[in-house]
Amino acid sequence: MLVLCRGKNQSVIIGDEITLIVEDIRGGADGRRISGASVRLGFQTPSYVSILRSELLSKRSGTTQTAEVAERPRRRSGEIVDIPDAQVRLQIQTPQKVPVCHNGTPAVGSVLEKGEGGETDGPKMVYHLTCRKEDRIAICRNIIIAALDFHQFVYNERPA
Repeated sequence: MLVLCRGKNQSVIIGDEITLIVEDIRGGADGRRISGASVRLGFQTPSYVSILRSELLSKRSGTTQTAEVAERPRRRSGEIVDIPDAQVRLQIQTPQKVPVCHNGTPAVGSVLEKGEGGETDGPKMVYHLTCRKEDRIAICRNIIIAALDFHQFVYNERPA
């Protein structure tokens, strides 16, 4: 099983045609948004299916980025804490004929005619699924995705 941490608006490319995007992370009984939170996702796939963090896609294709890299701010001390009762909203884009199930129930998606870049290889389905810890999403019956846990970096208070 491959385990990756993803934050809001970060994505993963599965194979050549499936995209998973973390749309939002919410926690607590009130379902409030949690800034700076991330979800740890587990991927179980056949060995021939590649999984790639989307930010590495440009490196893999050999393109270069021309944007300047900002100087990283100095990180204050703190710790990573678990977020109980959290949930993540995922967007999954698949080819139209690829089945997607959430906890064993077929998911309902909508047809996406054109992608962000204009033309697609054909119509795609878009699924918006809300997952809690250890929910299971099955794609094509042989790709399993699970939300393993949720966490957030909390800064230590400055001494007075």
